[in-house]
Formats: sequence, C-alpha cells, structure tokens
Amino acid sequence: MRLLAVILLIACGIVAVTLVRIIYNMDYVSSAAVDDLVAVMEKDGVRIDRDIISRKRETGTVYVFNSDGYAGIVAQLLSGSAVKETYAVPDGELILLENGDRCEFGENFTFRYQAKDADSFSPNIMDLRQFAAPVLTEKEEVLVEAVRTFLENGSRSFDSSGLNVEVTVDEIWNYAGISYVLCSRKIDDVEITGNLVLCTVEKGKVTAAYGTWCFFTQGTSDSAQLADILNILFNAKKELVPSQPGDTEAGEAPAVTIESIKSCYSLYFFGQEENFCLIPCWQITTDTRGELIYNAISGEIYTKIME
Repeated sequence: MRLLAVILLIACGIVAVTLVRIIYNMDYVSSAAVDDLVAVMEKDGVRIDRDIISRKRETGTVYVFNSDGYAGIVAQLLSGSAVKETYAVPDGELILLENGDRCEFGENFTFRYQAKDADSFSPNIMDLRQFAAPVLTEKEEVLVEAVRTFLENGSRSFDSSGLNVEVTVDEIWNYAGISYVLCSRKIDDVEITGNLVLCTVEKGKVTAAYGTWCFFTQGTSDSAQLADILNILFNAKKELVPSQPGDTEAGEAPAVTIESIKSCYSLYFFGQEENFCLIPCWQITTDTRGELIYNAISGEIYTKIME
C-alpha cells in the first residue's frame, strides 16, 4: 500500500512539473530561439543585444473610440463654449466658438487651437529650440498644471476609470515673455507615438496650441494576444538590410545596430467608419537607420522613420 502511495505521489509530481513546463513554454519564448535569431541577424549585418529581447509572450489592449462629431465635441471641451460656426477647409474643419476661440482639425489628428485673447499661434518647434531660454524652475509647476488641464479637458467625454492616462511634459521654454510647453502622452504607462503638441501659456492659461493629438471620446477596449517578438525582429531585419544578406567579413562591424525595443501605441483611423483606435505596437530603434513601428497584433509594419 505504501509503495502504491509513493508511486502515485511521484506520478502526480511528474504531471505537475509537466504542466508547469507546458504553461511556461506557452508564456515564454525559448532561450535557444532567441540565440538563433541573434546569430542569424548578426550574420546578415544587424547587431542586437539578446538582453533587450523580451522572452515573455505579451498581451495588449486595443482601444476603440467613437469619432462621430469628434471635432465639434473636442472644440467645445477645449474652449468651454458652444459652437458658433463650422467651415470646411482643405483636408479638415474650422470651428468658431461662441466665446471667440477657434479650433482647426486636419488629417491624422492634427489640430490647432487659438483663444480669443491669444497674442499669436504656437511657433515652429525648431525655431523655438534655437532662440528660447529655459523657463525658471519655480514656474514649471504652474505651467505643467495649465497644459495638463487644457489637454485633459479635450478628452473629458472619455471614461478613463481604471486607466492611467497621462499627459507628459517633455520641454518648457520662455521666449519674448511667453511660455511654451511641449507635451506627449502615455496610456497605461505606454507611449502613444505621434502625439506631440506645443502649447502657448500666457498668465497661467493656454492661449494657443498646435500639434498632433488624439483626444479620447467614448469608446471600448478589447484584450489581444501580441505577435511573437522574434517574428517581428525577423521582419525588421528585412527592412534594415534590404540588399543581399550574407556573412559579415571578419572583423567588420554589422551595418546597423538595434538599440532598443519597446511597446507603444499608434493611432489608426477606420476609413469612412466613425471610429478610430489605439493599436499596440512594437517600436524598434536603430543607431543609423531610424526606427520601425510594427502592429503588435498582426505583425505588419505600421510606420518607417528611416534616417
């Protein structure tokens, strides 16, 4: 009887270990697969440190938002005023508000805002970096609060309960007595690529803004399994080394180095449908060939920013 109990205990242990291994293999890519990919990429001229390749199989969230009446809703939320008149402009829409503010919305989520009492539109960012001086530290907190409140107002119709939606202040300048604040955005601590807006702040109030920004409207979210990062990297190799691959000469450095791989979100618009979404993506940054952004669900390339 004791022997039978011992045999049963050993069998249960074997089953438990087997199940743990099966679950682990479902959740993680094998070390051998990572080593093989690194070797193949280096052979064809792409260097990558295996330590920056996550072996964990990730899941992500797709956020789908309703864009029906998007421009009018956002304009009213930003200005705190009702719409007075709306005009069609090339590739977009111009909205005049009852309080004298104006908003212009263009393709790919570009927008421009100008308050009635604004001295000027936000200037070109490159000009600002050339001529502007850093803002005083004690004033930064007031400026950060002003731009965050303004930009978050534009997404006030979105139920963000349970989500960490953050407006990030990247740079602040003073120029000709006016402060300028450059902002980007994260959701669930993951960057939304292509969201960048420059706000003009006068007397503690945002009086002008220009950039590309997705203001959230009512929507839904769905969980999705992300594509295998090894397949993404293999596809990236084809983009980075489009010519005939082959062995690197002895002592010769690879043509390009992948410096980082990180998750991000990218905006996508459903053509004629009244919806747009944030898609989980992989952002691959190189030393000499710019960056590649891949749809992390389908594995297809989304954006190429090549140097």
